[in-house]
Amino acid sequence: MTADRTLAWNRAMLASPGDLDLQVPASQIDGLLPPDLFGGRLLSNGPGWTRIGQEIAHPFDGHGYVRAFSFSAEGVQLKARFVRSESYEMERAAGSLQVRGLATDLPGGAWRSIRARGVRNVANTTVLQWQDRLLVGWEGGSPHALDPQSLETLGPETFGGVIQGESSLAHMRMASKRLVLVSIGQGRSSTLRFRELDASEQVLASRVEVLPEMIFAHDFALTPDHYVLGGNPMRLHLGKLAKSFAGMGPFFDAVGIDHSKPGVLYLVPRDPNAPLRIISLPGPATVIHFGNAHRTDHATIVDACLFSRFDFGGEFGYCGPHKELDPSLPDARPPQRLYRITIPHGSDQATWRQLTPYAVDFPSFHPAHEGQRTPWLFGAARRDTQFGDPFDSVLAVDLSSQDTPTQIWTAPKEVFVGEPIFAPKAEHTEQGHLLVMLSDALAEESRLAIFDASQVDAGPIAQVPLPLLPVAFHGDWLAP
Repeated sequence: MTADRTLAWNRAMLASPGDLDLQVPASQIDGLLPPDLFGGRLLSNGPGWTRIGQEIAHPFDGHGYVRAFSFSAEGVQLKARFVRSESYEMERAAGSLQVRGLATDLPGGAWRSIRARGVRNVANTTVLQWQDRLLVGWEGGSPHALDPQSLETLGPETFGGVIQGESSLAHMRMASKRLVLVSIGQGRSSTLRFRELDASEQVLASRVEVLPEMIFAHDFALTPDHYVLGGNPMRLHLGKLAKSFAGMGPFFDAVGIDHSKPGVLYLVPRDPNAPLRIISLPGPATVIHFGNAHRTDHATIVDACLFSRFDFGGEFGYCGPHKELDPSLPDARPPQRLYRITIPHGSDQATWRQLTPYAVDFPSFHPAHEGQRTPWLFGAARRDTQFGDPFDSVLAVDLSSQDTPTQIWTAPKEVFVGEPIFAPKAEHTEQGHLLVMLSDALAEESRLAIFDASQVDAGPIAQVPLPLLPVAFHGDWLAP
């Protein structure tokens, strides 16, 4: 691992430019903005304040920072704001860590951690528009609501008390004009609560499913018939758990994936009266992110990024509050691979095939194809097929043909690639553009790269120069 790579990664992950309002005129953009984007907005969310005082929080515990890019013939306008959660306001006032996180302990010893108040809901993971507000998600609590224009934080969102007091998955899905939410309660078993809200925020469908073991869940997929989740069985290190409760270690140190158990998917029927299906996979598998899923006449098809083994610790190269991030740490684990999983109707056994030789994460597709067959899947990737994140490439996988080679474009050396967001053309149901943030931290800048989604390997058709922005997690496209 080179010193330049380590420096670039730390600058990119720990960047914190604060609130931004800026205009990039068309004359400063390399290439031409596609007119199809005019009037649309790209949203992204991720940790924007991670070096807090003298300590570095785990990126999972960095404060949410929402960016909104607006496109016009005049250029690109960027507005960026922090999610002003309770924990953000406490730490902004103190200038130091004040609230324990999932993977971050407070400095100052166990007594300070025990006495610390509040829940570290940093709202830093997902963002989407729902009705008259933006929803920003986080793992382990309610999402927060933002004003869609000013990005002002409106507060925690419980949808009129529907999810009050529940821990929701960071990922939410939109299908058939419904917002699909999943809450999870953990113990020796996992209690999942699925709800589908309509435009008036009435609960049109709901289901409670108690799974036979404690699982790790971050994302899920939808078909017309099922909610799809990864099995991801958890194990607890009781000694470390006791230390965590005593303020002597983060919660992440006390949990892990139980790799002694086989890989499974849970297919939870959207019909409240139909039985749960537990699907055995051909090998060990941990699912962090799903692509799409759909139903055919003969099977349920699920596209997902799978780890053959996943151990908590070292995400994003985190080494603790007083050490720099080490981007080589993720290379020590097997990378995530993109698989197509086929589950015949009536069967509890799946088959799978790997879709590309590259490691892939942050899969995306045409948003109108949620739960339906889609021709293309896009993702962030690594050119070196041995390794996964941090990513340096963008790829496109043709799902309609096993013989079509993967399209891949690789950024210059030490430039990191974020999640690709698909922006469909209004008049073409299959065509569109990919919007991808590039972090060129050695040059102290970011660039918003725009690709023709049908020719990803040809490289960006336009690049928007920006100040160095922190690496984001997830985003969304708001059509004109």
